[in-house]
Amino acid sequence: MNILLGHKYFFRGGGTATYLFTLMRSLQQRGHKVVTLGVRYARCEPGLDTRYFIPPPCGDKHAFYAEIPRRPLPMAKAAARSLWSLAAFRQTRRALREQQIDVAYLHNIYNYMSPSIIDACKREGVPVIMRVADHNLVCPAINCFRAGRFCVECLGAGPKRALRHRCVKGSLAATAVRVFSMYLHKWLGEYRRVDLFVAPSRWMCHVLICAGYPPERVVHLPSFFPLDGAGLQECPEEDYLLYFGRISREKGLDVLLRAYDALRPAARLVLAGEERDGERGRLEALVSRMGTPAVAFVGPQSRQSLKRLIGGAMFTVVPSLQADNCPMAVLESFAMGRPVIGSRIGGLPEQIEGGCGLLFECGNAADLRAKMQWLLSHPEDRRQMGVRAARRLLTIYREDKHCDRLLELMHAVANGNGRQKGKAR
Repeated sequence: MNILLGHKYFFRGGGTATYLFTLMRSLQQRGHKVVTLGVRYARCEPGLDTRYFIPPPCGDKHAFYAEIPRRPLPMAKAAARSLWSLAAFRQTRRALREQQIDVAYLHNIYNYMSPSIIDACKREGVPVIMRVADHNLVCPAINCFRAGRFCVECLGAGPKRALRHRCVKGSLAATAVRVFSMYLHKWLGEYRRVDLFVAPSRWMCHVLICAGYPPERVVHLPSFFPLDGAGLQECPEEDYLLYFGRISREKGLDVLLRAYDALRPAARLVLAGEERDGERGRLEALVSRMGTPAVAFVGPQSRQSLKRLIGGAMFTVVPSLQADNCPMAVLESFAMGRPVIGSRIGGLPEQIEGGCGLLFECGNAADLRAKMQWLLSHPEDRRQMGVRAARRLLTIYREDKHCDRLLELMHAVANGNGRQKGKAR
């Protein structure tokens, strides 16, 4: 098949990038042609075919909202791009025609590309499958997180509720643009043109159906973690616990720090990842006030150093306050044979099934402390959990299994019967 792969960020960093680049390789190895459609940022992966990429709205070095200059013209350009993009529409039609595309597989096209891509596909008679990796379709702020807690007000009342709380970056203007774009796209029927929505978790399937998307167009397709031909890794356990991921407020790290402070185990606590919005400074101040010396912030890690960190951990912790969909951190831990303690929220409970970790009540530091204490006190059970975690990765979250099912869905929509074949299950 000739497959159009659309995403606004084609550069390394984060779980989506890991998924995208591995999927491209896997599809190409199976003999399929993959054509990329994205935004031409300076940090795009070297060697990538960018002939169908569109110019960024605010310069090739400003890939994220926080990087956009706070001046009227750049902000206006970013706002206009989120509504509808003529450049994206034209480039998509060009790619579809020149490359004789059979199916489009779209990811995060919001804001810097816009659903104009979907419109272009429909004009050319190309079916669209859209992967829903976050809450962008139902939440103006994307993460269903407000005032330090999980929030789904907009799911019932509509995006307009976000205006009251200034949910997007605390800005009324930014929130208004996002809310207007969501209503505009609904009025234009952009997402009604999508043939199938694939969600990495049953949780996200439920969210989409609750938001009014037809169940027959919503499919549960578990994600995967690439093993890079090395297979599962076995590393000797060291004396630390690990969190890795974004250092940001919705990740619940203050809950983890309070739980760790109450426990005061012999094992150290290591936090790895890139910070957002000054969160590391706030957390370091919290650690200083608590007087907990055995906490180490080690910053962003290379792929190899992160693998070593995960492999040496006694277990990893995912203390999210937001409803994560299918976080790659869990699968990366499983790949290294490490159990996970995670919040009982979003898609985490369905990942941490089958005795490969423990769940705690979201936001409850005392419950997290108890779960950490249990794992620290039961080394043999901890080891067995790690074995089951690795087995779960190889059973449920396998790359070949994911690609087989995805190609089945692609063939179904290309043959015009995607809504029958793609029924949620």
